[in-house]
Amino acid sequence: MTAARRPRLALAVSALAVAATVLTACGGQQAGAAATLGDTRISEQTLSAEVQAVLAAKGQPVTSVDESLPSEMLSRLITIELVDEIATREGIVVTQGQIDEQLANYEGQAGDRAAVERLFIEQGVAPSQIESIIRLQTQAQAIGIALAPNGSAEDQGQAVVDAVVALSEELDTTVSPRFGTWDATTISVGPTPDDLSAPPALG
Repeated sequence: MTAARRPRLALAVSALAVAATVLTACGGQQAGAAATLGDTRISEQTLSAEVQAVLAAKGQPVTSVDESLPSEMLSRLITIELVDEIATREGIVVTQGQIDEQLANYEGQAGDRAAVERLFIEQGVAPSQIESIIRLQTQAQAIGIALAPNGSAEDQGQAVVDAVVALSEELDTTVSPRFGTWDATTISVGPTPDDLSAPPALG
């Protein structure tokens, strides 16, 4: 892989991680729910499995305590749900063929599948999660075009952000205070409340 291509792929992966920073304010939690979005529920069991997949990919014990990883993973899971709902409303369908094509592109840049997986692992994405991230990226690009067809790439990106914020508010998205707080106006994750500062045990 050339020096020019490696940063390009790494930046694409990193941008997805940044774009996936979505958590929500506390309140209205169902038992065992890490987050709720309208009628959709992300269970703590699902969150735990995804966190453990990343730890295993990094070669770390699945019982490791990482103060930020659960919140980062929950951010991603919520973002996937929100973007998927927006795509449904816009009539956007991402096919397996599109995902396979993008993955092949990454493999062409990195050299092979193993190299792609290493780059994603560096960004906290386990191999089993790569396709969901590519699907998210593809949906977001299509949504941006649908919402701002004559806009620049920056305009389209902002349109996606605005749509995610609006949908998050519409669905009254909430997250367990164990994992952090959410400011919908800035799409940023705040610190866990002081009285819940210990990292949550998952698994």
